[in-house]
Amino acid sequence: MPRARVDATPSQIDRDGNDDPEDPGTGRAPKSGRFEKVGTPPLALTRICDLTPLGDALYIAHANQPLGSDGATITRYTPRDSASSFSIAFDWNRPGERTRGGGAGQGFLRVHAIDGRLFVADADPPYNGLGIVEQGTEGYVFVSAHDGSFAPARMPGHEPPAAPELSNPATKGAAVLPRAYHVLDVIRYRGAFYASTGSVPPGEHAFRSSASPGALHRASDDGARWLYDIDYPYPYENGVWRLTYMVRFRDRLYVGIQDYDGREPNDFLIIEPPRTETRLAREQIRPVRITSSGAAATLRWWVDTQATPHRLYWIAWTRAGVTLRVTSDGDTWQPVALPAEAGIPTDITRFRDAIVILTDRGLWRLDGNAVTAIAKSDQFPLGDLFCAAPLAVFRNELYAGGQRHGTLWKLVE
Repeated sequence: MPRARVDATPSQIDRDGNDDPEDPGTGRAPKSGRFEKVGTPPLALTRICDLTPLGDALYIAHANQPLGSDGATITRYTPRDSASSFSIAFDWNRPGERTRGGGAGQGFLRVHAIDGRLFVADADPPYNGLGIVEQGTEGYVFVSAHDGSFAPARMPGHEPPAAPELSNPATKGAAVLPRAYHVLDVIRYRGAFYASTGSVPPGEHAFRSSASPGALHRASDDGARWLYDIDYPYPYENGVWRLTYMVRFRDRLYVGIQDYDGREPNDFLIIEPPRTETRLAREQIRPVRITSSGAAATLRWWVDTQATPHRLYWIAWTRAGVTLRVTSDGDTWQPVALPAEAGIPTDITRFRDAIVILTDRGLWRLDGNAVTAIAKSDQFPLGDLFCAAPLAVFRNELYAGGQRHGTLWKLVE
């Protein structure tokens, strides 16, 4: 008898992308349309930084000027034929508390749905932490219950809620990240939860160290503490670095870099542990430079998992402007040429049967190398590199996050 064919290519350990819902909807995307105002949620602040469906609601991450001014809320949109479609999911504005040094959270930049929960990183926590740990500074990741509800701030004093227990779907609360100045994103990789941060290196004291590397913090099994795990750059240098937005692709972890002084020669990091390893180590980090100048600021990652092979898209800012790039092998990147009238790209996703690109001038459709206009709009300007206007598909409709007054918009034919 002939031998059965054995595929020598091992399966991936982690699926590409992140854990947010991947439902592009059904039917055909409109060839033309317009953005219709859905409404402005309560406590909407100025900018919408992210949109993520969970269950029967769309969750909206808000900020004013991330890492620069107070304001951090999560709102919830559940379509109804009434004015009560919006509600407040979590308020981290801490009204009534002293404001000197930053009295509230300074932006929620991502809201991720992982294992039926929402994970929201506190980009710049009040007073660089409220003294839960003794390392001099701390950050937080707010974790919802499986119904999308968040624990409110504890009174008196608007303190962070108690820690969640990830093995119990009913619990919710705030995980604590010792040594973190800023917490920007959350992802699950190789069976563990990681948060990207700007942090205090081991052995140094907050605000006294001349070095602040970017770092990844790994969650404990119960999710209560996320501890400093690996960092970049190393050896430490004088200055401030942050690790920013993350995505999985071809069993690698791609991580954005932000260097406060703009001296960083590389654009992002690739972390690729051996297949037998479940812990990360510095020697697994490979800095990558794609652009001519380096120091690119990552705005978005997105993986098209319906393409064969999968394609990773990267939107990044450099001194030369904002460019959308794509790769299928993870190493060879090609720019996606947008017409001059399209403007600056801020997000990309699949909507029904099409790939669509949001820019500061509207919505565009990508077919191979052809880019055509679907809807024109001026509601999505890029005014902050940490908070670019987002897209999300929810209940077979396409939504976009405004950058003026925190307004939610929907594409209509």
